Amino acid sequence: YPSMNMAYAAGRAGGTMTGVLSAANEQAVEAFIQEKIKYLDIFKLIEKACDAHMKDLVEKPTLEEIVHFDQWARDYVANQTMAVI
Repeated sequence: YPSMNMAYAAGRAGGTMTGVLSAANEQAVEAFIQEKIKYLDIFKLIEKACDAHMKDLVEKPTLEEIVHFDQWARDYVANQTMAVI
């Protein structure tokens, strides 16, 4: 299960990464349910979001930073979904 390895990696990275992974997952699953992407695209989109977030990772985030990166991840996946279509 590649998603498990990615989740463990997000946990090891800590900070805002776990929130980004969760928000990206929610957005990708929603795109799948709406038949905008294929099932295997879920993992790919989450991985792309986490990789893109690495440069902006905040190790000890404030609540505002958590909320900001949650929305960032949702927007990132939505934009990537549009590119897949």
